[in-house]
Amino acid sequence: MENLAKGGPIPIRFRNRPCILIATGPSLTETVVETLRKYKDNFLIMGCNDAYKIVDFLDIHYACDDKWWEHNGIEFREKFPSLESWSQCRQELCDKYSLNRLVGEHKDNLSHDSKKIHFGSNSGFQLLNLAWLFGCSKFYLVGYNMQMSQGKRHFFGDHPKGLNNNSPYPRFVQSFDRIDSRIKPLIINCTPDSALKMFRYVDLETALCK
Repeated sequence: MENLAKGGPIPIRFRNRPCILIATGPSLTETVVETLRKYKDNFLIMGCNDAYKIVDFLDIHYACDDKWWEHNGIEFREKFPSLESWSQCRQELCDKYSLNRLVGEHKDNLSHDSKKIHFGSNSGFQLLNLAWLFGCSKFYLVGYNMQMSQGKRHFFGDHPKGLNNNSPYPRFVQSFDRIDSRIKPLIINCTPDSALKMFRYVDLETALCK
């Protein structure tokens, strides 16, 4: 697969497209996935980390770090040999798993610089920043609980041994809260039981069928 970043700016490929962003919170259920499936042709669908295990119609995938790819890379590419994926992991792993490599900076507000994203301390934030730099115009958050829900951190429970299970949720929430106030109205939170109260909540099907 072609490396779309090529070590340079992230391309503006989806100007004015509405985008569904899928994180891995406990609210990401099979029922939610089937609701999304009905509307998938109307939106750019982007998911981070283990979202690919439950959503089989992603347009773009993102997973940040080396350890995640070392643990999941083979399974990911066996399941989706040609799915476009982006990462900040080392070049060796990007080459091995045909990933588009990008760079980032430890800041909370969204980066407007096409040469880098901001980390925001969590992959869901990084996925949003990537979609923003792609040129998307509206963002629907799914699986963005950003807190324990029903006794779980993720829809699958905890990460396996060797991967980070530390989730400093207040820090995650702070990153989203620091997004520019002019951008926040473009972000619709379709995640029930979400700590991201700075965004307007709309029921998923109500939001997508408009």
